[in-house]
Amino acid sequence: MVTELETLGLALGAGLAALGVTGPALGASNIAGKMLEGAARQPEHTEALAAKAILFVAIVEALGLFAWLIGIIFCVKVGF
Repeated sequence: MVTELETLGLALGAGLAALGVTGPALGASNIAGKMLEGAARQPEHTEALAAKAILFVAIVEALGLFAWLIGIIFCVKVGF
């Protein structure tokens, strides 16, 4: 049986995990912006920059998915 204090803690954790998704969104946009900036400065390196940017965006988005999954787990545990 889950007490009120545990429910409050789980709900707070779910909310914080939901906020954790905004960080990777900002990180992905920052990576894309810097890649475009680098491509504008040295167009001959565009392919290498794009390949690395895709890799870094995938890593950043994986962190966002982990935060989303933790939020879903907490919500299911609380019973939302």
